[in-house]
Amino acid sequence: MRLTTPPEFQSEAMLRGIDFAPLDLLLRQEALEHGLEVHDGHGRSTWCETELGEFGVKKRGGDVLVFARAHRPEWLSAIQEAIVEHLAETMPETAQGLRWSSLADIGKPPANFSLARVGKVRRLSADFLRMRLHGPDLGRLATLDSIHFRLVLPVAGDTAPEWPRLGGNGQVQWPSGAKALHRPVYTVRAIDADAGWLETDIFLHHGGRISDWALAGPEGDLVGLMGPSGGGIPTTERLLLAGDQTAWPAIARILESRPDAMGTTWLLGAESDYPMPKTGNISVTPLPDGAEALATILQESPPESTEHLWMAGEKSRIAMLRHLLLDKLGHDKRHAHLAAYWTAGTPDTGA
Repeated sequence: MRLTTPPEFQSEAMLRGIDFAPLDLLLRQEALEHGLEVHDGHGRSTWCETELGEFGVKKRGGDVLVFARAHRPEWLSAIQEAIVEHLAETMPETAQGLRWSSLADIGKPPANFSLARVGKVRRLSADFLRMRLHGPDLGRLATLDSIHFRLVLPVAGDTAPEWPRLGGNGQVQWPSGAKALHRPVYTVRAIDADAGWLETDIFLHHGGRISDWALAGPEGDLVGLMGPSGGGIPTTERLLLAGDQTAWPAIARILESRPDAMGTTWLLGAESDYPMPKTGNISVTPLPDGAEALATILQESPPESTEHLWMAGEKSRIAMLRHLLLDKLGHDKRHAHLAAYWTAGTPDTGA
């Protein structure tokens, strides 16, 4: 039985003649992978909470109702899209059958999408560039509840790109083929929505499409901004932060936003001159041997129950840390955010 009020902005999609069990299992697997708490409505409904809102499934006779609920209207599309993406990985035909009830005007951009121009790009450190993006409607990204966005990049040389639109089923329709868009996730490192700009830090790595593009002089290029998405700034008093280079901009944003917090930060991987904010209450320590070395440290000295764990990096390393911290050491899932930012073997990552 639910004792709390659902988020205000809601959408539903009915799947006809679909068994509840595989969808219930898929949702529980996603919750386990991302460290989300599962709520169970007596075997007839299952849902998970995120920073943006919640999503879940309900039995409706021989059908299944999929629902998305958001705390803000511009977050609803992000939750809907995440549902479709995860469902498409294992049940593509079912994903195609979703028909959202909250249909906006067909053919218009999603509420959480806008365009921006690339401004100044400067070298921040040996391995990072800082890019300023200028555009309208940035207020939705100026939040501490969710500090990430998708940088939507057209194919090189495409002077007339096609941008995402809402289809007749309420889902976001992305162009494909020669018009396919690249859309990795990045961190809002700094933002002034009133002045119409935000900055993001780009980790440079060999073969990365965004890396190559950012080094080639993209000033003046038109790009898309989709978001916000992902986690926000932890609000607890004690923090334990850890991440590889792809997570350092987010860690820096957290440190900058929480000068009052206490705790520890572990920078996983090769040492770098990336500029981390100075704080007297949170120690910042490089750990060149990465997640394996961190696991050894945590086994020998488990985190306190009052510490909020924020960790991000390569998918398999995060899965290993999640198993150690949540399953073996029993840390409360409600005080843990462990996010996979990239997968080993993929050519491009966000930061």
